[in-house]
Order: sequence, then structure tokens, then C-alpha cells
Amino acid sequence: MTSPNVYLPYPYPQNLDELKEDIQALVNQPEVPQELQDEVLNAENSPQVQAEVDEAEANSDSMANE
Repeated sequence: MTSPNVYLPYPYPQNLDELKEDIQALVNQPEVPQELQDEVLNAENSPQVQAEVDEAEANSDSMANE
């Protein structure tokens, strides 16, 4: 049995939107189980992840201002 082709993003994502697009491209491949797709979606939408992203962006912005 041959393994399915896997999309590997290149060049590396330069911002959060590019990263999200790459994750969606990987997760939405036909061979990926629905359970895994659901887990990724739930993780992206969880309040804890959103808070961590907001904090990281705030830290990034403050470092850029120094």
C-alpha cells in the first residue's frame, strides 16, 4: 500500500493567517479522518487558544515598539 501524498507548506508561513491556511490545507485533505478535522477546529476556536494567540500578538507588538 502506498502512502498518500502529503502537502508540506513551503515557504514557511510568515504570519498567523498563512499558518491557518497551511493548517487547513493539511487537515482538509481527503484522507484525514473527520474526528481529526473536528479536533483541529475545536482547538482553533477554544477560548484558551484565542487568549494565547492574543497574548503572543500583544507581546510581538510591544517588542516591535521597543
